[in-house]
Amino acid sequence: MNLSKIFLVLWLGLWAALATAQTSTPATPDYGRWASMANMAQDTLEAGTANEAFLIKLREQLALRRSEFSEVQNSNPSRLAILEEQLSALGPAPESGTEPAEIAERRASLVQDIEAINAPRIRAKEAYKQADGLIREIDAALSAKQTENLLKLGPSPIDLRLWPEAILQITAKFQSFVGSVSTAWNTPVVRDKARDQLPLIVTLLLAAGVLLTQGHRWLARALCRLSRSEDVYGVDLARYLQALGQLVSVMLCVFLLSRAWSVSRLYDLDLSVLLQAATWIFAPLFISRWLASQLCPVDETSRSALSLSSGSGVQARFLIRWLGVVVSAMILMDYLRDMGDFSSGTAAVIVFVLVTIAGIGAFRLGGLLWRQSSTSQAAPEVAQVPHRFVVRLGQGLAVLAAISIALAAIGYSDLAVTLLRAGLLSTGLLGILFVTFDAVRNASAMLSSDRSAGHDSLAAVVVNAGLIVASLPVFALIIGVRTSELTELWSTFKSGVTLGEVQLSPGVVLQLIVVFVIGLLMTRLIQRTLKTRILAKTKIDAGGQNAIVSGIGYFGIFLAAVVAITYAGLDLSSLAIVAGALSVGIGFGLQNIVSNFVSGIILLIERPISVGDWIEVGGNMGIVRKISVRSTSIQTFDRTDVIVPNADLVSGTVTNYTNGSSVGRIIVPIGVAYGNDTRKI
Repeated sequence: MNLSKIFLVLWLGLWAALATAQTSTPATPDYGRWASMANMAQDTLEAGTANEAFLIKLREQLALRRSEFSEVQNSNPSRLAILEEQLSALGPAPESGTEPAEIAERRASLVQDIEAINAPRIRAKEAYKQADGLIREIDAALSAKQTENLLKLGPSPIDLRLWPEAILQITAKFQSFVGSVSTAWNTPVVRDKARDQLPLIVTLLLAAGVLLTQGHRWLARALCRLSRSEDVYGVDLARYLQALGQLVSVMLCVFLLSRAWSVSRLYDLDLSVLLQAATWIFAPLFISRWLASQLCPVDETSRSALSLSSGSGVQARFLIRWLGVVVSAMILMDYLRDMGDFSSGTAAVIVFVLVTIAGIGAFRLGGLLWRQSSTSQAAPEVAQVPHRFVVRLGQGLAVLAAISIALAAIGYSDLAVTLLRAGLLSTGLLGILFVTFDAVRNASAMLSSDRSAGHDSLAAVVVNAGLIVASLPVFALIIGVRTSELTELWSTFKSGVTLGEVQLSPGVVLQLIVVFVIGLLMTRLIQRTLKTRILAKTKIDAGGQNAIVSGIGYFGIFLAAVVAITYAGLDLSSLAIVAGALSVGIGFGLQNIVSNFVSGIILLIERPISVGDWIEVGGNMGIVRKISVRSTSIQTFDRTDVIVPNADLVSGTVTNYTNGSSVGRIIVPIGVAYGNDTRKI
């Protein structure tokens, strides 16, 4: 596909997207139902007795209505713009006297049409503000409840009287799961439905078995060529991809098994919740095993992401896997607590046991990272940066583990489990990013002819930076930010910011960039066509051709900027005064640069010198190689480049030895001592 076809596809795609966005007309909201919902939400917030689940559901409904109002208040922009242009074409209404009846009638009709379009937009804007305010109040109430729950002091698990009851309730809960399966199987209707679904169940079980037994073989066969290469980057990349593929296969097996059980209907309501969440419950367990194999590989010949000895590597690998098991148990405990079958004392005992086990493992892992990484301080400065980070990470993990165990023992169960789980998950996510960064660098090295340069290429840095940005929402969820808060932040980001009367949103900025890039590419295409196809066949000298091509480039960039701003619908008239004052300040502060820029344009138009001329300016003599916007490059006869500001060429004295001709003459004075033979000289 050539360049012109690319331009056509981009332009038509952009036009179609804009046309679709501007022609869609949203349905009229039911403001009667909205008034009832808003009053109910306001009464609920004033009463302050609603629980978190109800507030979350209410917020979801308000967010849906707010989206409807947002669509209505931004509807029919093109039709409204046309009507306003028509009204503007009639000119201002006369302050005194009358105007022709036909024009007055047309003006009244246009005003009526504009008011008819603006009326639902204004009504929707008012409702949008009301819904947005209610959502902010609900977010504040949820944050207050979340903080209150975290700081709530419950029973202390040190009280041994709580333990027998806790053991009985836990045993009873798991017995109820087994009993629900037995009861469902003994129910004829459920058993018949399970038999009807037997082909699907067998298919799901077979698929899970094939993935579990053959998945690693398929991956090894697919990556055989890469893993057997002598390139260390290829071997490391193959090891990463194979381990990642095995992780995905195991997670798919868990999903298929839970799906097969769900299809059988052999469960009660509580067990169905666990089956739906089975993938998330087991995810930390399997991810920790994958992460341990990447950070502390069993094969000592493989490169390790952590600077650990063989014995310390074995300990770290065991601790990472063990912590994954405990985190999965914490997630399972959250689902069991939400079912409401555990008393506060039982919940405190469960949290204390899990936090203590996880805290001891986290403390040992933190100490291991702390001690082993501290021994690498003699490494070069470039290598010390990750070691210092690992030292700080190990110290923080150890301190967090000790604090969490103490809080759980006192009775702050929710705060203890939240802190420790957030710390463990954040550490795990950092480890995932660390090994993925190395895999990206290895892939970049494999795609580059120069392995060492490709390993640290700009493309790898950009991709890794994108991974960091993409991980920020995950970090936010780990530390306790609600999904609704993230969606609210994303909605605010999409709506953009208002500068005066200019609304800047990601869509507008993207549209502005795309149109400007298209204009810039078209300018470069025209410049190249002029230089190689048209001007090369004329009798214009090289300097004149360069002047024409440069002028077309400046004009094209200016035109592309104007078209992009206009096409994006940005009205910059309100910023004209500010821009004027700013330009005056810039003119005073950057007057030398502005002077050189104007002088460069004068040089391209008047052409007192051209590329290839032999000139002398300011005591420097040489050949003009390039005339740019700010300066002119001259190559002297001893092969040095002299950069001369354009203002010096316009305001100063310039000697051009070959202006309009390829022949030049120079007078070289030669000194002769007295007493020499003049005939020989």
